[in-house]
Amino acid sequence: MATDRQVQLIDAAALGSIDAAAQLAEGYFKGEFGTKPNYEKALKWAKYAAKRGNEEAAHLVEVITAMEA
Repeated sequence: MATDRQVQLIDAAALGSIDAAAQLAEGYFKGEFGTKPNYEKALKWAKYAAKRGNEEAAHLVEVITAMEA
């Protein structure tokens, strides 16, 4: 079940908020939404934010990609 914060971030990211997308990526990576980490969703949102210039998200893409190798 999605948390209120998660839903708010998804809504904001869907409207184009790069910061929200980066926060989603970090939250999924750390398992902050009441579940285990979800690296697939973390990578999806990190790539979205990184392509739009978010450096923290770009670093997270590198971290997740290295884990998968």
